[in-house]
Amino acid sequence: MRAALALAVLPLLGGCGMFGWFKADEGVTPPAELVEFTPAERIVEHWSRNAGSGPGKQFYRLGPALAGDAVYVVDRRGRVSAYRTADGKRLWRTKLDRAVSSTPAVGAGLVIVGTPQGEVIALDAAGGVERWVGQTPSEVLAPPALDAGVVVVQTADGRLTGLDADDGRRLWSQERSEPPLSLRGTGAPLAVGGLVLSGFASGKLAAFQLRDGRLVWEIPVAQPSGRSEVERLVDVDVMPIVVDRTLYAAAYQGRVAALNLENGRLLWSREISTYNDLVADGGNLYVSDDQGVVWALDLRTGSTVWKQDKLLGRRPSAPASTALGIVVGDFEGYVHWLARDDGRFLARHRPGSAPIVAKPVADGDTVFISAQNGRLTALGPRRP
Repeated sequence: MRAALALAVLPLLGGCGMFGWFKADEGVTPPAELVEFTPAERIVEHWSRNAGSGPGKQFYRLGPALAGDAVYVVDRRGRVSAYRTADGKRLWRTKLDRAVSSTPAVGAGLVIVGTPQGEVIALDAAGGVERWVGQTPSEVLAPPALDAGVVVVQTADGRLTGLDADDGRRLWSQERSEPPLSLRGTGAPLAVGGLVLSGFASGKLAAFQLRDGRLVWEIPVAQPSGRSEVERLVDVDVMPIVVDRTLYAAAYQGRVAALNLENGRLLWSREISTYNDLVADGGNLYVSDDQGVVWALDLRTGSTVWKQDKLLGRRPSAPASTALGIVVGDFEGYVHWLARDDGRFLARHRPGSAPIVAKPVADGDTVFISAQNGRLTALGPRRP
């Protein structure tokens, strides 16, 4: 299993009590002070629930998953819960007899989670009853992908495994060459159009056939450079996204790139380093980089539409797109709304002081935030 380097991990932990380990002259940007602005909207908490114990010291990014009228969350102790999006009513909770290490994936009537021991557990989405348990080679840190009856799981050793969605039996496995050091985490695979797309700690992005795991193409998103192992980290810990047959991917200490989905041909790239997932909305691609700058890039050309640098050093989460604007959380528990046209601040709300590391998920003008203390909160403009 490839080793996780603590020094490289900490930037992902946005405020988990770790900031004091660093000094400004050691390469970590000190957090910017919050800027004052006149809010365009008043944000309220529609509801808030204690959804579990949070990831604790294991540094898991356990985010929410949204499907239909329910939002699903897990905690590291193995509690999997479903809440009604409208009012936060708990629909069910299942206590597994093992720890959980991944954000849930939801689809085809299943809620699927991974464990530190490489188990993949499928629950019935309607009631939380366990349907099956599959096995992969090592720790599962990213949510699986699910499409056309196949569950695809990427594990911490760099392997990609396809499981049968009906019973969890192994269908195929792919192993990629991985460097000895990497960030704490793996990219989440994406299943689309009969392909599985996934990034690796080598800095490469690859496409495989969903049905049998056969490699279709592979392309570097980043090339290692520098003398030390830290300088040479080029992990693709970002789940790729697809918009109109164009694939968008990103790497830590690498670039954001647009690729042709069918053959991996590079369409454009930008030298932006990130370990956060991307989101697209209309004509823009939104990125939170590893310094705390939030970018809006033109989907067609990669040119900068705007950049918001007033969150520098605040370790903004991956962005979410809501009807009101683009939303990111930060290491002090603040949630920020940015205008999609120019990146100006529209609103801010602090549901708690716990860091927000996991990617928020959105439904209309409501955004669901899962903080590192396990608190799940639905935020949005005041309803009529």
